[in-house]
Amino acid sequence: ARCAVMEEILEQQANLLGVGEELLKEASRTLRDAAGPDALRQAYELYRGFYEAVDWREPFLVAVLSFHVVMLVLTVVTRRSEVAQSAIFITCASAVLLAERLNALAQTHWREFSSQDYFDKDGVFTTTVFCMPLVCVLVLVLINFLRLMTGVMIQAKRAQLKQRARTEKKKER
Repeated sequence: ARCAVMEEILEQQANLLGVGEELLKEASRTLRDAAGPDALRQAYELYRGFYEAVDWREPFLVAVLSFHVVMLVLTVVTRRSEVAQSAIFITCASAVLLAERLNALAQTHWREFSSQDYFDKDGVFTTTVFCMPLVCVLVLVLINFLRLMTGVMIQAKRAQLKQRARTEKKKER
């Protein structure tokens, strides 16, 4: 009975993985078709121009990038702590939510901390340099939460199966 239940669980897991694989393949196909054959080269040229236009040695940029590195390291180091991951998530999400206000403030006072005005009204620089790395950290935290929840679900299912096995043994006696 125990082997049959485990085989059923493994079969369900294989089915779910198959569905996930098909979804990823379809999403990849759709993106490839929408972007066109030259899209990757164009994107590379665009980002290369952006990278070369920015003076990455500016102290405020070093501080922002250091903040991103600290958040990423904390995300990895605290991956087993739901409380720490929640705090990281709230911090990053709050920073992203405040990005528009920070951009407006930086647009007004850029001369006090920068040699160039990077801050346009649309917030392209702020979105690219400040928000995108934080969104990546947020995605990592969400993936980790899914991993943690999966672990708890597996533990719960194992406990349920053990309880069911005990109940069946008692019935057999």
